Amino acid sequence: MNNLTITNRIHRPLRRAALAAAVLLCQAAAATPDTAPIAPPSSTATIPLGPPLQRTLDWLVAANKGYGGGVFRVASAADGVLWEGTSGELTHSGLPMQRDAVFQIASTSKAFTAVTALLLIQEGLFSLDDTTGDLLPPETTAGLLVIDGHDYGPELTVRQLLAHTSGLPDYWYDPPFILPGVNAFLFDYIIAPNRFWEPNEILAYIPDLDPIFVPGTGWHYSDTGYVLAGLIIEAVTGEPLHQVYQERLFTPLGLDDTWLQWRQPRPGDTPESHRYEGTGDMYPKIHQTADWAGGGLVSSTRDLERFARALADGTLIQDPALQAEMLHRTPTGQPDVDYGLGLFLVELGNGQGEIIGHDGYGNSWMYYWPKQDVTMVGTLNQTENNWWPLVKIAATLIEWNR
Repeated sequence: MNNLTITNRIHRPLRRAALAAAVLLCQAAAATPDTAPIAPPSSTATIPLGPPLQRTLDWLVAANKGYGGGVFRVASAADGVLWEGTSGELTHSGLPMQRDAVFQIASTSKAFTAVTALLLIQEGLFSLDDTTGDLLPPETTAGLLVIDGHDYGPELTVRQLLAHTSGLPDYWYDPPFILPGVNAFLFDYIIAPNRFWEPNEILAYIPDLDPIFVPGTGWHYSDTGYVLAGLIIEAVTGEPLHQVYQERLFTPLGLDDTWLQWRQPRPGDTPESHRYEGTGDMYPKIHQTADWAGGGLVSSTRDLERFARALADGTLIQDPALQAEMLHRTPTGQPDVDYGLGLFLVELGNGQGEIIGHDGYGNSWMYYWPKQDVTMVGTLNQTENNWWPLVKIAATLIEWNR
C-alpha cells in the first residue's frame, strides 16, 4: 500500500499542504498571549510550540471524522522533548489518544530494513554490490524482471533494492490491472483479509507485472525490492527477519514498543491505536502480513525518536562510507524530494534545509532535521490525510524561537 504513501503524502500535497501550513501559521502568529489557546493536558512543551501545533494537530485529526487519532513528538538532543501532543481517539468511538500509544508505521519500516541491511554489511556479511543471484536461491529471483528477453532478476544489487532503482514493479499498485487500479495481487489481498502472506507468495505475482526499467536507469518506488531485501537479511543471518530486527535494533536501542506485527508477540501493554483507510480499520487485518519488510512494523513516537536519533548521531551506522551511501541522492522525479537507501531527503523550503527519514501509508512519519538537530515523529492513523503541515509549522516555530 505504500506507493500511495509516496504519491499522496509527500509529492502531490506539498504545495497544498504548504499553503495550509502558512494559513495556520499566520493564525498562530496573530494570536496574542491573552487570546492564544492553551495546550490541553494531552500535550507537553519546553518552548512555545504548544498552541499552534495543538491547533494544527486538532485540525488534521478532525478531518479523520473519528477514524484515526494523532500523536506528534518533537525533540532535540540538547533539550529533550520540545513538544508532544495528541488528538482524537485510539480507535473509532474509543478512548482518547495517548502519547505512549503504539501504531502501525507502514513504510516508515523501510528505514529499519535498510539500516538492518547496512548493519549486516558493516559486519562484513555481504556488500551493497552483491546481487540477488549471489545471495538468494535461483528459484526466488528467476523471472522477476524480464526486459527484451533478458532476465535481470538475478542481477539486481542490494543497493538497487534499497534505493528503488531496481526497475522492479511494485506488487501493490503496478499494472496490469484486472479491475480499475487493481492488479492480481491486490485483488487477492482485498478478498482475503484473514490471509497470512509469506514473502515468496508475494514474489510469485511479480513476473506477471509490467517491468519498469532496466536496473539502475531510473527510480520507481517498489515494495518488491524490500521483500527481496528482507529475504536477503534472512538468508545471510539464517534467522527470521523479526529476530534480526530484535537483535540488531530493538534490543540494543531499547525499542521496547516496536515489533513486527503478526510475526512477533506484542512486547508490552502500551495502548494500541488503530490505523484507518477511510472508515476501514486496518490494524486487526491479518492480510497486512504482506507489508513485511517494507511496512510491517508497529512502534511508538518514543521509539521512532530514539531510532532516528541513533541513526543521526552515528550510533547505528558507524562506517563513514556506509553513511555516505545511505544519504546518496537519487532523484525521485518530484521537486525537492530525493531518496537514499531507505530514506527520503525532503526540502522544507524557505531556507530551512531538509528533513531526512520516511513516512508511511496511514500518515505515520519519522524525520530528522539536521539544521536544528531535531526529530519530528508521529502519526495521524488515517490514509486520507497529510502530515506535512505539522512538520512545516513545527520547523518554522523552532526557527523563530532559536
